[in-house]
Amino acid sequence: MAVNEPAANGQEMPDIVLAAGVLATSEVSFLLVGSAALWLRGEPIPVGDVDAVIEPGEANLRRLREALVALAIKPGSVPGLGRLREIHITSTVTAYGKIDCLLERGRRDWDRLRRNARYIAIADVPVLVASAPDAWALRHRFKS
Repeated sequence: MAVNEPAANGQEMPDIVLAAGVLATSEVSFLLVGSAALWLRGEPIPVGDVDAVIEPGEANLRRLREALVALAIKPGSVPGLGRLREIHITSTVTAYGKIDCLLERGRRDWDRLRRNARYIAIADVPVLVASAPDAWALRHRFKS
């Protein structure tokens, strides 16, 4: 996997963006969207949380659950594997901040979003980041 570009922006990385790097070290397959993706792409935007589109698949859901339990301030709040198969989104509060895992978006749009995504290094960890146009399109569609 080639890292196409370093994290952009020339500013200190927000702590919450580091959560994406930690998630990636757990071998969870996801791509970053939302404000964190836009910030990494050089957009001057505040980052309040991490929005991760999760690649569908049973083994990946298992890795996701294990990673979220390890990161969560309240591990008991992480849904069980059966629930993760059904729900649209799950949010986990970590020491870095909040991670929103967009499960339904992954089931519906993984292939389309993956096509334009590129790896960007977060603390030397390659993280798959949606293209700026895709991240903006999702933001406009789902944010009021």
